[in-house]
Amino acid sequence: MTYVQHLASGPTELDRVYGLRRDYYLLFMEDYNRSIERVDPTLIELCRLRMGTLLNSRLDLSLRYKPAIEAGLTEAKLRDLSNYPHSPVFTDAERRCLDFAEQFVIQSSGIGDDDVARVKEIMDDTDFIYFVKALSVLDQLARGCAAFDIHPSSLVPTCLDKFQAAPGTVQ
Repeated sequence: MTYVQHLASGPTELDRVYGLRRDYYLLFMEDYNRSIERVDPTLIELCRLRMGTLLNSRLDLSLRYKPAIEAGLTEAKLRDLSNYPHSPVFTDAERRCLDFAEQFVIQSSGIGDDDVARVKEIMDDTDFIYFVKALSVLDQLARGCAAFDIHPSSLVPTCLDKFQAAPGTVQ
């Protein structure tokens, strides 16, 4: 249960907490969804779940992005996500982006020109801008969910209609 004492009405804990500032919630979630849709679905899902793990966002870890599943992302690969630097199931491009996403979570101010150049070897300027923007909204939601101790529920929040519950998730 969340740390927030007085909640708005809504079907999920995310809706009840963020619904306290409904206009912000709707605007943020519109931006969130639009931002992640601009990036390769498998790549952004790997980054989202890695960031969710680092930030201990239970809500993030309980969800799967449907476009990534449709693109072929498997639970077997996700089970090996913490071992991505050495696992043969991850591509070089995925490793570069996951490294960047980890650094974004741990200390974004420490990202330097070499870090940017490493990712820009695999994507053009426009795709890189969209990637960083997507990381920003992923980070913001995951930190908010962790800070407010937002738990998964039996429903997927309606503002995340391109997501589904992760297999075996106790909700």
